[in-house]
Amino acid sequence: MSVLAQKNILLGVSGGIAAYKIPLLIRQLIKLDCKVKVVMTPSSKEFVTPLTLSTVSNNDVFSEFTSQKNNNPSWNNHVELAEWADIFIIAPATSNTISSMANARCDNLLLACFLSSNCPVFVVPAMDLEMYRNSLNQSNIKKLKTNLTDVLPVGSGSLASGLEGEGRMLEPIEIVEYVENKIRKTLPLNNLNFLITAGPTHEKIDPVRYIGNSSSGKMGYSLAKKANELGANVTLVIGPTNLSMDLSNIESIRVQDSEEMFNETIKYFDNSDVIICSAAISDFKPVEVVQNKIKKEKGLESIKLEPTTDIF
Repeated sequence: MSVLAQKNILLGVSGGIAAYKIPLLIRQLIKLDCKVKVVMTPSSKEFVTPLTLSTVSNNDVFSEFTSQKNNNPSWNNHVELAEWADIFIIAPATSNTISSMANARCDNLLLACFLSSNCPVFVVPAMDLEMYRNSLNQSNIKKLKTNLTDVLPVGSGSLASGLEGEGRMLEPIEIVEYVENKIRKTLPLNNLNFLITAGPTHEKIDPVRYIGNSSSGKMGYSLAKKANELGANVTLVIGPTNLSMDLSNIESIRVQDSEEMFNETIKYFDNSDVIICSAAISDFKPVEVVQNKIKKEKGLESIKLEPTTDIF
């Protein structure tokens, strides 16, 4: 699960040719289970249509301070948009938009949202080579960084002018990875290694029968999911369960019996910062596992049990 899952992403689009990539960026965010709203500058509509961005984001797109609905004007509240956002991404960010942001100019809805925002802001520059290198532009970028606004690096390659060099907007997947990594570093469990056990164990009697319990594994899975959301690197050792789980970004190891769970847990013990043993491990197991299915007509007078090995 991505650290961006369930986050409200406000996406600001300014008027550069790189705006044609924004539908792909929105699709990337939607795939990560983000909620996306878009605010555009008037000039950005010359490069990508509001209808396109509304369709891929499944939300209305905002570009003016007021909208007309049934011939009645309504105010697009920039403060509400800014407060709704958990993360604000401005892409592409042209030289004009960067200059306006750095100098608190507020002549469009995107800039009003920026100046009203309290969430992390990520600015994704896109412009031609010499424009990007210009000392005045670099001064504005430095000013934004000083104001705790995160300005992403630019890519290098073919530019719209025909030149080769720096200035390209990063690709959508690169933007998402950058934001994910930055957000992860702010999380309280960032880079801590968590080892979590979950679920039951099935101790074999014969090839089709076992001693076990009705543990679902839900508690251990929930702990693993929350630790991952808070930035931890999670290894989940889980017994047999039919629980539906989203294990993206969680290393999962499936085991059947207590011996397997013991061996896998010990294997990861030394490299773990935090260990949570929430598995419902069987206390006893059959002394002998019958190699062939026990026939019903032969009966079974007793099963001799022995204690399982405690993990800790």
